[in-house]
Formats: sequence, C-alpha cells, structure tokens
Amino acid sequence: MNLIKFIAVALLGGCSIASAQDGLFAGHVQRVILQPSGTENCPPPCPVEAPLQPNGLRTVCVSNAGGCQTMDVKVDQVYLGEAGDETRRFESRIGEWGPSYPVTEKQIIVGVEAGRVSWSLATVKDGRIFIDPKRLRSIAGVPTATKNSEDLVALDEVLAKVKSK
Repeated sequence: MNLIKFIAVALLGGCSIASAQDGLFAGHVQRVILQPSGTENCPPPCPVEAPLQPNGLRTVCVSNAGGCQTMDVKVDQVYLGEAGDETRRFESRIGEWGPSYPVTEKQIIVGVEAGRVSWSLATVKDGRIFIDPKRLRSIAGVPTATKNSEDLVALDEVLAKVKSK
C-alpha cells in the first residue's frame, strides 16, 4: 500500500514540475477546478495553530488566499518551450480578486514565465492571431505592447521580437 502512495505522489510531483516550465501555447480549456482551502489538494495558507517562537511570542498569519484553482488546457500549438503532454495542467492559489483561470470554449493563448501563468483569448483577424496585452503582458520577458497601447497585438509580431532578442 505504501508503494502505491509513493508512486502516486511521484506522479503528482512530476505533473507539478511539468506545469512549471516556461512556454507559450495555444489551446482549449478542458476543465477548471476551484477548491476551498483545507481540502485534499489545497492546503490551508496558514497553520491551524501558529508555532510558538523561542522568545515566547506567537506569530499571526493573515491571508487573502481564497482557495486553489486548476486549469487543464488541451494544447493545439506550441510557440515556445515544450508542451510535454497533449494536455497541460496549471495550478495556483486564488487571490483576493477571485479565480483568474478562464471558463471558455474559445481558443486561448497561455504564457508561462517563471512559474507565473497568464492567458489571453485568441482573436483571429485576417488569418492572424491577436492577443490582449492587458491579459498577456509579456512573452519570454518581452512586453507584448507599448505602455500606452490597449489595442490587440499580433502574436506573430511579438514572437518575432522574442526570437530576435
């Protein structure tokens, strides 16, 4: 029985490592899961009882974490990095502003930089894919738009800047 638990933990750990890789993907959301803190896959952000410090004081933990979110995306195309599997899993805590993963049937562009996940709906115009620079602010460290621009940005133009960097 312990061997089965060890294998399960190893597989889950491998999934977490794979989802931390930087990259840029086009895909479709297959599932979004929201979990409250304290459930099986979403530990509480603070310990139940704060540890007693050597000086006799007890620290207080205050958190605005609302739980955890998981998003499974079926990868259609890889622009940067490696997709690994056909479906990528992204996990994060829910902050004070609520869940940030989309529930949509439309194609999205997902960027992962230093473990941080951001996304934009993929808007197709004249055969080109455009992204919202307010949602996907940078790709591989390259800003997707100038500071004053709020217009959609052509993905191929940003990728050209990334590759020339």
